[in-house]
Amino acid sequence: MGIENERVREGIKSIGLDPDDANLKDRLRYTKSARLRTIFGKNFKIQKGEEEGVLTAVMHLSPSIESGFNTCPFATSCANVCIKTTGQLVTNMARTARVSKTLFYHLFREDFMEQLRMELHQHMYLAKIKGMKPAVRLNGTSDILWERSGVIDEFQDIYWYDYTKVPLEKRSPPPNYHLTFSLSEGPESMGRAVRYLEAGHNAAVVVQTAAGMTRTTAKEASRQIVEAGVWKGFPVVSGDEDDIRFWDPPGHWVILHAKGPATKNTTGFVQRVALSDLLTEQRVDKTQPFVA
Repeated sequence: MGIENERVREGIKSIGLDPDDANLKDRLRYTKSARLRTIFGKNFKIQKGEEEGVLTAVMHLSPSIESGFNTCPFATSCANVCIKTTGQLVTNMARTARVSKTLFYHLFREDFMEQLRMELHQHMYLAKIKGMKPAVRLNGTSDILWERSGVIDEFQDIYWYDYTKVPLEKRSPPPNYHLTFSLSEGPESMGRAVRYLEAGHNAAVVVQTAAGMTRTTAKEASRQIVEAGVWKGFPVVSGDEDDIRFWDPPGHWVILHAKGPATKNTTGFVQRVALSDLLTEQRVDKTQPFVA
């Protein structure tokens, strides 16, 4: 196959491969040691969900345009403080893996989907023998409209969930696909978040104190907002305890403290919160139903 898009060709070269290699599909699908490159992986917060009886598989594709293809069409400055810059995802091995998988998905879609279905069956079987609920996040570091692939409808027994920046009117998630909107600094983002909240979905926000630059101050901002019980007129829930977003009560902000480079972000992607202002927010009795 001939690849003419120069940005994609550069993405292929960035992981040491030749865009014109006749065996490119196998180069992307297998590691250098000839082992099949698995589509799913894990991260620490997802593993915490296992304590609650949820076995989650997550797929980390390349965020934004890292691979040459744009997997996050509504990304803003979050592309610079993405989870790919923290923890194990920052290593060269992790980058090679996610770029390879992203290129495999875009260039050899049918083969990718065949492997995805295989791994989904394996994940469901593993969850069953462990007596756990199977959950899947396909957009661990991307923002693809997976409801259009048909795979979510095929696997009704899986708890599907993702974060997204795509406006609600552009999405049509089936009942077994839980979406949490991710607030950004874009001027239209707050309005989009409110539309998700008012429709009974949730919206996530990354927070830091007004002048804070550390993870400690970000945790304090999150703690105080969660303690207040409300932000911008809607009730809140902590998103840092685990990753089981599909169990969050509907119509809630999901509060996440800034991590990694995001602790110093001042673009507006991370919401800078003056803790004194929280005193003016209505405190919510969490034992009672919330009425917006």
